[in-house]
Amino acid sequence: MHITQIEEHLKIKDAACLIYRKEELIYKSNHIGVKPLLDFLDRMEQYEPLEELILVDKVIGKAALLLSALIGIRIIYTPVASKAAHESAKELNIALTSQRTVAYIMNREKNGICPIEKSVMDVQDPKTALINIRQTIQELMAKKK
Repeated sequence: MHITQIEEHLKIKDAACLIYRKEELIYKSNHIGVKPLLDFLDRMEQYEPLEELILVDKVIGKAALLLSALIGIRIIYTPVASKAAHESAKELNIALTSQRTVAYIMNREKNGICPIEKSVMDVQDPKTALINIRQTIQELMAKKK
């Protein structure tokens, strides 16, 4: 896939997150953030075999990158990726291609760093990242109640 086709591809598929096994689309989600990757992770066994996985996503931050590593994704295409995601991709040997690189992923209010992204800033281990991400989501949900 050519980098200039990413946003068009997401529009055509009416999705925010697509996971392919080679050329076969095996997972599609309209949800944003890390929710699609967490959902895929929770149901990975139904997508066996997990080989040659490619992710196409609207935004990739370090949290999404670390979850992708845990899933076994080796290639990622995105319109926007954070600097931390690019740095982690190099360390984890994941081919991350983005149209733009941003300093960090913004929160939903657009007034600071995303709390999920913040929860993994000092983490490089994908399993530790998963623990931090789930804990942060739990804390955010508790605040909404």
